[in-house]
Parts: sequence; structure tokens; C-alpha cells
Amino acid sequence: MAITHFTPQLIGRGDGRSAVLAAAYRHCAKMEFEAEGRTVDYSNKRGMIHEEFLVPADAPAWLRTMIADRSVAGASEAFWNKVEAFEKRADAQFAKEFIIALPVELTSEQNIALMRQFVVEQVLSRGQVADWVYHDEPGNPHVHMMTTLRPLTEDGFGPKRVAVIGEDGQPLRMKSGKIAYRLWAGDKQEFLEQRNGWLDLQNQHLALNGHEIRVDGRSYAERGIDVVPTTHIGVAAKAIQRRAEREGRDPNLERLRVFNENRAETLRRIQRRPEIVLDMISREKSV
Repeated sequence: MAITHFTPQLIGRGDGRSAVLAAAYRHCAKMEFEAEGRTVDYSNKRGMIHEEFLVPADAPAWLRTMIADRSVAGASEAFWNKVEAFEKRADAQFAKEFIIALPVELTSEQNIALMRQFVVEQVLSRGQVADWVYHDEPGNPHVHMMTTLRPLTEDGFGPKRVAVIGEDGQPLRMKSGKIAYRLWAGDKQEFLEQRNGWLDLQNQHLALNGHEIRVDGRSYAERGIDVVPTTHIGVAAKAIQRRAEREGRDPNLERLRVFNENRAETLRRIQRRPEIVLDMISREKSV
């Protein structure tokens, strides 16, 4: 059923990660990694069914020229290589990546339409580049979307921190008299706005395509449902678990242990109070 998984993470040099390598893997493509003078090739990787590299309406001429005659993966390759070349610090951050679960109730075409609307309303409207790839694993359709951390300028990229502007159009100042700054790519409040925008859009598209199910971003506690929440353990952890079970071994992963303990506790609560199931279902479907 439709779920609310919408998780951000930063891709940066300080963690030993590369935006180019991440893009190549997600696009299932062959790319030149200019920083190290080598080629990476993930063209044999399977699961990608759609990809887009989109820029805001007011994107500078250099960016439009750079990607004009390239494929989607080619545009991604050129752009993220430029970002990495611009960032000089050893601990530089290159991109923010969102991992977004798509509703299994929708077809691939419907999910693409849903994602396109979200990108226009919540990413391009903020002046950010959106490099997104739709992967369709069995029972787990999802998107990897990489977005920019700096504003685009006529010459390249602007600062990651920008002044907070007041209602009078002037920079706000703290009690010390210093100008107040914020992250251009957004703080926690803006992330929550994006997440809520995604949940609203998901429900709109589910309704438009004739589905009664709805997603709700509130926790079980906030909805008054007496079950124990589980944490997302990821595709890699599930693969380790399945492989260990086939081989008769203990996967020995802490997050798997906690996940299974919480799931067992929820089962015990449902056995004591079966009406909890109705609470859970009736919040998301007409019953």
C-alpha cells in the first residue's frame, strides 16, 4: 500500500561520497568522473524505468548550453562534474538527495505524472536543479532525486548561505547587529513543507486515479493509534536479511533486531485489542 517514506540525505566529499558516482549509479549509466580521471560504468544495472534532469525556468545560459545536446544521463554527468570542480573544501557537500517511495497503487505513467508535478511545485520553483530517477523494484517503486545546494548564477554558483530578508526588503539583523543568514537550499521547516506538499500531491493523484487509500504523515501516536512505530531499514538491509535466512545464518543487524522487536510488540497489542486494525485502516480507507 502507499507509504510516506520521504527521506533526505546529503552527498559530500567529507563522507567519501561523490555526486557524479551517485548519479551514475542511479541513472544506471556510464559516466566520466573528472575529479579522479576515471570512468564508472553502471550501464548493466537494472531497475530504472524513467529519468529526468530539469532546471528552473530562469536557469542561466551556461547551464542550458551545457545540457542542450546531451541525454538525461549526459546532462547529469556534466552538471555534477561542474559542481564537484567548484567545491574545493575537503568536507564539501555537493547535493541533497531525496529517496521517495511511490504509491504501488498507481501505474508507472501515473507515478511519473505525480513526480513531475511535485518537482515543478516544490523543487524548480525554489530555483533548484532536479535530477531524478524512477526505479521500479518489485513492491518498492521509488525515486532518487538529487537537488542543488547553491543558487545558480550567471557565472556559476552562489553562496550556500544567504541573508534573511525582512518584510521591508532589508536583511534582518540579530541583537548583536550582525546580519541573520539561512541555508539557501532550505532548513528543517522548508523540508517539512516539501514533505507535506508531497503527501498532499500523493493523495490528490490517488483520488484522481480512483483509489480510496490515503497517506498520512502523522505518527501513530499523533493519530491516536496504539502500535509501536518501525524504522525504515532499507533495501540493502533486507537483502542481507534474506541472504542470511537462505544460508541459515543470523544477519546480526541491530536495526533489523529493533524492527522485528517493534513489529512483534505491535502484533501482541493487536492480539489484545483487535480493534487497532480498524483504527489503522479507517484512517486511510473508507470502511
